[in-house]
Amino acid sequence: MGADIVEPLAPLPFSVLWLILGLLVMLGSVALFVLPKLLRRRRAATPGEPDAVPQEVIDPRAAVLGEIDRIEAEWRDGELTDRAAAQSIATAVKKFAGSETATMTLLDLKARDDLQSLAEMISMAYPVEFGVSGEGDVPDLARRAREVVAA
Repeated sequence: MGADIVEPLAPLPFSVLWLILGLLVMLGSVALFVLPKLLRRRRAATPGEPDAVPQEVIDPRAAVLGEIDRIEAEWRDGELTDRAAAQSIATAVKKFAGSETATMTLLDLKARDDLQSLAEMISMAYPVEFGVSGEGDVPDLARRAREVVAA
């Protein structure tokens, strides 16, 4: 029984270019995961000017009062009809009162004890909003809306 001796194989010749290319692929795949995290942290840690906060967030009451003033001014200038002004005022006050009131009917508003002043103001707007003539006392409605918002 003779043992056949196997000579070790010589290494295969390859170009150094393959070594460099392999290292670049490995480095690129690591950078693909690491760089976004580093850049995100750096951006968040960079002190800078604070983001501007909209005035509506700082003082929502003042924003709605300004909206009512703007609507009334547009009505006085003839840019809005009585109906459009009443609808805009009612929508602005309902939004101020809360997101749930935006979809509530007049009966829903009247059923809630905490929304009686809003229900009264909306009932003033209904004849103008839904009446055949579409005419009404917009300045009085705006005055009442301001009272509701100020309360």
